[in-house]
Amino acid sequence: MTTGTPGTPVPCRNDATNVPAGPEGAADPTLGTPRVGTAAGAARTSADGPAAIDPGWRALSPLTVWILAVILAVFVGLPALVATVVVAAIDGLLPWAVLILPATVLLIAGLVGVDALRLRLTRYRVTDERMEMYTGIVAKSYRSIPRERIRSVDVNAPLWARPFGLCGVVIGTGQHVGSAQSDELRLDFVAAHEGDRLRRELLLRDTAGGRRAAGSQAAGAEAVDAAESTELARLQPAWIGYAALTWHSVALGAGALGSVFGVLGWLSPERAALIPFLPPTFAQDLYEFVLARLTLAIPLALLFGLVTGAIAAIALHVEAWWNYQLSREADDTLRVRRGLLNLKSLAIEERRLRGVEVSEPLPQRWFGAADVSAVATGLADRKDAPVSKSALSPDMPRAEALRVAGAVAREAGSPTDMPLAAHPRAALRRRLNRAVGAALVLIAAAAVPSWFLDGWPVWVPVVVAFATAPLLVMYAVGCYRGLGHTVGERHLVVRKGMAARATVALQREAVIGWTISRSPFQRRLGLATVGATTAAGEGVYTAPDMDLGAGLEFADGAVPGLLTPFLERV
Repeated sequence: MTTGTPGTPVPCRNDATNVPAGPEGAADPTLGTPRVGTAAGAARTSADGPAAIDPGWRALSPLTVWILAVILAVFVGLPALVATVVVAAIDGLLPWAVLILPATVLLIAGLVGVDALRLRLTRYRVTDERMEMYTGIVAKSYRSIPRERIRSVDVNAPLWARPFGLCGVVIGTGQHVGSAQSDELRLDFVAAHEGDRLRRELLLRDTAGGRRAAGSQAAGAEAVDAAESTELARLQPAWIGYAALTWHSVALGAGALGSVFGVLGWLSPERAALIPFLPPTFAQDLYEFVLARLTLAIPLALLFGLVTGAIAAIALHVEAWWNYQLSREADDTLRVRRGLLNLKSLAIEERRLRGVEVSEPLPQRWFGAADVSAVATGLADRKDAPVSKSALSPDMPRAEALRVAGAVAREAGSPTDMPLAAHPRAALRRRLNRAVGAALVLIAAAAVPSWFLDGWPVWVPVVVAFATAPLLVMYAVGCYRGLGHTVGERHLVVRKGMAARATVALQREAVIGWTISRSPFQRRLGLATVGATTAAGEGVYTAPDMDLGAGLEFADGAVPGLLTPFLERV
């Protein structure tokens, strides 16, 4: 992406073109960037925008201003009205109450005016080679992405934008500029049909891999729109119940219990006296009531936490995945639609797909649930994203997840369901040793207080030993049973994990290198961790604790010739 201020050379990376200033400050006319180098040019840009110079530039929807006005009226205007009534009811403060509403109106008008000016000065366009955007009120900026670097087009329609028929569009390259700014273009907001047009046009490719001319692009987009997409998966109401089985529900339930305890701790007699129909000693009375009935109160509190957490987790899951649909479009893109309050539509080019991943975390795995993700280039996530861009499905029955993975990979059967080769017994011994070590640490921690505290129960370390040792050993065995690897016709497959088990089917042609790592303990047991390096997903997908010879054969067989120069046959 290129960014900068018009009228000055724009710094570019390998595939971008500099935008030099001309003798009068005019940018390169082939890119259509506006003239701002002279005073006349600056005035023309502020008054008319880039569209006055090049009709190919488009503006954001003018209804965007109305969205901001409605939001401010609801979240600023209504509280100000309530504050006016409350302040006016207090003796001596009526003159101040009269000032609240006019000040609020001026604030809303100012914010709406600034947004209207931003809207007028923001333009974007799609050329045969680039996606460009020009914006800025005081500091003008020009941003550009070469179209061959566009990896995803995310169309979202928040609840407040839907009544106006608008949507936001995020064009991403899957890379990051620095630590805070993502290498992407955001259009907030455009008409819904314009967002769909941008999605189709930006991801449209001809069969030879080149760009269509502008006229044939439009015709191709219409043909794609007319063609029927192939539905791969659709949300079934029964799947929603899997959300209650996640660890998120436990965390949300614990948060609800903590909130209740926090409110009771805050509710002093003085504060309780201000609440109608509530005795001043309510918190103290409830505390004494619970202490007298702990055997009943503790199970009820746990039940409250579990139920509250399950309801909250289901609500969040419904908001994220309602109306979910996965389809393969006629332009060879995978399209994920989902969302209740914030409708999202993410398109992933299949030519960027490098594999699929089926995840079976606990406790969903106990109930036969799994989810599917894409291993693709250009799907970098924001840290605050609630759902990963690579997610292709919510939790669903495992058989359905395998079917979806096979459909995404264009295979008759799921590549993640192939029989896997087991890892050597030495890998099991490593995990059992770790489990025993962890159990000894916990037992020692339970026994140490007896050296400093008189009367410390001697049975505490015994209880800890019997409670933790079997669980840790079972976990170690589960980790070992989760290990596996194989090489198929088109994919290599690796599986690992116990609490978060994942099976990854990676295209063999997508592997660009191998990492072979051995710790001192692994060398003593003849083991190695073999990792397949790829320019997609996590970057490296590892198969831990393989037999060294078997691991090298696995790597050499998956991508013949890549590792051969580094092998010595014995």
